[in-house]
Amino acid sequence: MLGALGVLAHQLTPDSGYAILITGLAGGILAVLCGVLGLRGSRRRIWPIATLIGVDIGLLVQAVNIWLAIKGGAESLQPTAMILTVLLVCGIAQLINFVRVGGRGQPPDRASN
Repeated sequence: MLGALGVLAHQLTPDSGYAILITGLAGGILAVLCGVLGLRGSRRRIWPIATLIGVDIGLLVQAVNIWLAIKGGAESLQPTAMILTVLLVCGIAQLINFVRVGGRGQPPDRASN
């Protein structure tokens, strides 16, 4: 989803450079790689968390820049801003879910005293 929406956002605004495209494709590839490593039994959580943090920071910077451009009068960037905002919200939700659940599909057990 990240890669496809990154390509779509880049197609809508090719003048914005390749930052949107690179963030979408690299984030999508890294997310798939972390998923494959998780399926193979890797218990290291630092790589998926670091990937999500990096992608979310990249999306935040791009979304803020495009929303500021819209505020300055570039109304044609509105579809791209919406796509980047949706991607950012999804990325933050995935990060919160992964940190909270731990990538195992269920919340971590709490030891009761």
